[in-house]
Amino acid sequence: MKSSKVQTLCVCGCCKRSLPASAFYINKKTGLPGNYCKECRKTVSRNYRKNEKRSLACDRESNYPVITSTENPTLRRELILHALETVAASIERKRRKVRESEFESESGSEFQSESVFELELELKSGSKLELAD
Repeated sequence: MKSSKVQTLCVCGCCKRSLPASAFYINKKTGLPGNYCKECRKTVSRNYRKNEKRSLACDRESNYPVITSTENPTLRRELILHALETVAASIERKRRKVRESEFESESGSEFQSESVFELELELKSGSKLELAD
């Protein structure tokens, strides 16, 4: 039996030409050819990048206060102090989380029912505290 290979023609969404499937980029997820032929895709991509580069070069105003561009020294000082507090709180939360995870991994299966708070109290006091029900 002879199997004839039929060449599929696809229509480009940009130039409207009927071209073989090899003239289109294949989508990796779907396995289907794209809407634009390779030539049109290249020109559209180049134009998009060129226009996007121009729009990125424009000075856009940010939605949040930029500390270094604030002229008022008292406001700038407040913003800096707030940023430092935020960073310090974030670091402390991260350290606490790491300590709790290390403590849980060291404690083993016998302490799994107890909370981390109870275990920290036990370590600080040196003896096991009994909590009333």
